[in-house]
Amino acid sequence: MFRFFYTLKTLVVLAALITIAAAPPASAADTLEVSLDQVLDHARGKSPRVLAARSGARAAEGMELASLAGFLPHLKLSEQFSRGNDPVYAFGTRLRQSRFTQADFSLPALNQPSAMSNWATRIVLEQPIFNGGKSLYGRKTASSYAEAARSGSRAVTDHTMFGVKQAYYSVILARENLKVIDAALKAAGSHVNQAQRMVAAGMATKADELKSSVRLAELEQQQIQAGNMVAVAVENLKLAAGWRSDDFLLPAEDLQDRQRELELRSLTEFARANQPSLAAARSAARAARYDARAAWGEVIPHLNGFAQYERDGVDAFGNDGNNWMVGVSLDWYPFDGFGSIGKIKSKRATREKAAYEAALAEHQLEVQVKQAYLNADAAGRMISVARSSVEQARESLRIVENQYTGGLATITGLLDTELAATSSELSLTRTLYEYNVALARLALVTGGHPALD
Repeated sequence: MFRFFYTLKTLVVLAALITIAAAPPASAADTLEVSLDQVLDHARGKSPRVLAARSGARAAEGMELASLAGFLPHLKLSEQFSRGNDPVYAFGTRLRQSRFTQADFSLPALNQPSAMSNWATRIVLEQPIFNGGKSLYGRKTASSYAEAARSGSRAVTDHTMFGVKQAYYSVILARENLKVIDAALKAAGSHVNQAQRMVAAGMATKADELKSSVRLAELEQQQIQAGNMVAVAVENLKLAAGWRSDDFLLPAEDLQDRQRELELRSLTEFARANQPSLAAARSAARAARYDARAAWGEVIPHLNGFAQYERDGVDAFGNDGNNWMVGVSLDWYPFDGFGSIGKIKSKRATREKAAYEAALAEHQLEVQVKQAYLNADAAGRMISVARSSVEQARESLRIVENQYTGGLATITGLLDTELAATSSELSLTRTLYEYNVALARLALVTGGHPALD
């Protein structure tokens, strides 16, 4: 009778633990089943990293627009007030206001004029004509940096999408691990009951029952840990995707094992042409070349044209008198304390540095593609091995369970076989996870090869 109630109590506790661990930590109303595409779309629109990268690209595009200032005219409107009794100022103000009379030629009026006020309304137009290529190459520099920023923004987006995929697969991994532990826990409860029956029939000792109970307790702990890992993985997924709600996200998909026909040379060539990080490095190197060329504009004479229209009056915006003027100016600084020469030297070194970095980025990309390819290939080949191991472990467990019932196997052999079967199930889940992550990483480093969609 005692054994009956002990067995019943064990089964009740076991069922309660399975129910608690398998249920999501949120209520049914807060549980949201999502596909990978849904989470990726959410991340593209909500992830702070993605949005910040886009803002950085827009900032670079703003500088590209600003570089047009070296070609287009500059228009300035101004209203200036002045008052004074400086003789030259007074003489000129009377002329500009068209109020100069014969009496103003008297020596006292010229030497000691009364204080005068003047409102000057000016419209000034300035037009750059030639500056030694500074504007031209400055424009090319800004355009190249804008292109680098756009490629960099895409690279950040791609890395974020990879992080979302990895987090999504991690939730599936944790969920599948929990299922494996649940099944193992159910089998362990059956083994406890089996051991108790064997002890009651005199075919086993109390030690068998205790060993099976210890294994049950171990699995109960693992189940709690596995359930917690699901909740933690969901939070990491929400963080990766910028998901701010309290929804408990449940993946609507499973880990895929579809093998891909991939060829390393094709992947590498595609990556050289489409990988955004490499494109950003190349654009930065191109910008550095243009910037080094633009620096020479500092030591070449600059030619600018200008036109000015002015209205002067006693009152604001008055028109007591008006005048206009057009002209050109040639400015040259043959020596500015080595400022320009130092800048040229610095830009030249920056150009060389950027070129080396672009070459290094290409080499690193080739290595990354090859490494990702090898990892994906190895993970894909390991799936069949892991599946075969699971099948063998299940069959072995079935045989040993029958042997133990017939008294032909020990409880230690049974528990070891169950542990091997559980480990093989967990290993298969881990292998599928690693294969999916390897494919996602290969898509990342190649810049989204079509065969990896």
